[in-house]
Amino acid sequence: MILRVIPACLITFALSACTVAPATSKAINSSAIAQLGPYSHAVKAGEFVFVSGMIAHDKATGFAAAEIEPQTHQVFANLIAALNAADLTLENVVKTTIFLKNPADFSGMNEVYSEYFPNDPPARTTVPGVDWGRSDILIEIEAIAYHPE
Repeated sequence: MILRVIPACLITFALSACTVAPATSKAINSSAIAQLGPYSHAVKAGEFVFVSGMIAHDKATGFAAAEIEPQTHQVFANLIAALNAADLTLENVVKTTIFLKNPADFSGMNEVYSEYFPNDPPARTTVPGVDWGRSDILIEIEAIAYHPE
């Protein structure tokens, strides 16, 4: 891979436009979201923010009811809080990955999801049949957002 990058960079350098951005990252955490483990709620790397998988846990009240619609709403509340901590909104999201415990919950999740992304939704992958070892977790959503410098 390096052999492919170096010639491209040399060609670009010859055209006097070769620049290398520093590889930096910054952890982002929101006080609105409970810290349930050793991870950052999000990480900014270059112009992208990678949001950790959010589950339906409310810091004040605990887990949402074990039904897909309220859990999806709570997941979005957490996702929005993580994005806000990075000075972003759902409009900055370019990709989501959704993990569902029960494939039969796809329709209910999709209905709620479309409320949050009514126009020009991001690219998305849905992974059914995920088991967290807990009966009260039905959904998890992670996201990648674009944060122009």
